Amino acid sequence: MQIKQERFLDLMGSANTRFIIPVFQRVYSWDTRQCEELWEDVMNAGAQGADQAEPHFMGMLLYSADTETWHGAQQLDIIDGQQRMTTVTLLLCALARRLDETGTRAGGLTADDILDRYLRIGTGTSAAGKLVLSFMDRDTLFALLGVGTMPEEPAGRLIDNLELFYAKMAEPGFDIAQLWRGVERLEIASVLLAPSDSPQLVFESLNSKGMALSTADRIRNFIVVSDEATEHVDDGVFERRWLPFERLVSESGCELDASTVVHAWLHGTFRATRIFDKAQIYGLFKSRLRSFYHNDIEAALADVTAYAQRLIDDEDFRTEEVADTERWVAGKPKELISEYKMFGD
Repeated sequence: MQIKQERFLDLMGSANTRFIIPVFQRVYSWDTRQCEELWEDVMNAGAQGADQAEPHFMGMLLYSADTETWHGAQQLDIIDGQQRMTTVTLLLCALARRLDETGTRAGGLTADDILDRYLRIGTGTSAAGKLVLSFMDRDTLFALLGVGTMPEEPAGRLIDNLELFYAKMAEPGFDIAQLWRGVERLEIASVLLAPSDSPQLVFESLNSKGMALSTADRIRNFIVVSDEATEHVDDGVFERRWLPFERLVSESGCELDASTVVHAWLHGTFRATRIFDKAQIYGLFKSRLRSFYHNDIEAALADVTAYAQRLIDDEDFRTEEVADTERWVAGKPKELISEYKMFGD
């Protein structure tokens, strides 16, 4: 591994470079609270005088060199740090929009300067986004960057977070110079994996040592590996079943996430099983997959999706199911058994 501390802008502004979110990564998921926190961090960093300015450290960003290039440009696969890179991209996109509408500059840069240096790669009709998100999110981000058309079903969270940042920039008294100083002071520890390292295994290892993989993360990885094993990477279960399920949940507006839906679905079968750790729920999913679906993951996901739709459509049902599931996941279900049962991998 190669590790160095650098400014976030320096990495994002790397010439002739694209950043790719691998298929095993989760979709963009930062909400209003996390965007508000980033905004406050940036503005606080920018409020410091030059004589006392300290960088704001955002943590680690882990990536590997992709084996394929894009029109001669290198591609880097982002293994850890997608949420931060995407949110800073949205912040810069909102800033470029504000600069364009007001005819102003930030740090001497115009709106086009910011777009061309940090957000786009290529010029003219060949221009594309520097950051390539997951299948569900990428077209929406490209449209926001002006290098594509908005899909019929856009990723609402990307749009909402960009509008949140833009609204803050339109408030009376907003100091664009302070914002830019703060953005310039964002720093990360960038970690480049060696060619022999497996990005997916490193991702799972990292998350098993402090950044716990959710149930949805584990199922997603299981599906990706299964598709690769059957040579159906482009048209496998991941594309046909998992992505539509994630889109349904993320765009529902019901404050649901994929893991909560799976937990609630499993609760119907395993309500009498005492849970002592969330990580154990994945074992229950594998048990259900084997015993009831005979390892037909596509059939299982069809039922999970139908259950998700019922949660979305019926508010009373959703409220009761989620509440019961939260108690179950916390180890305090309505019905307890005297002997702990565990269905392992």
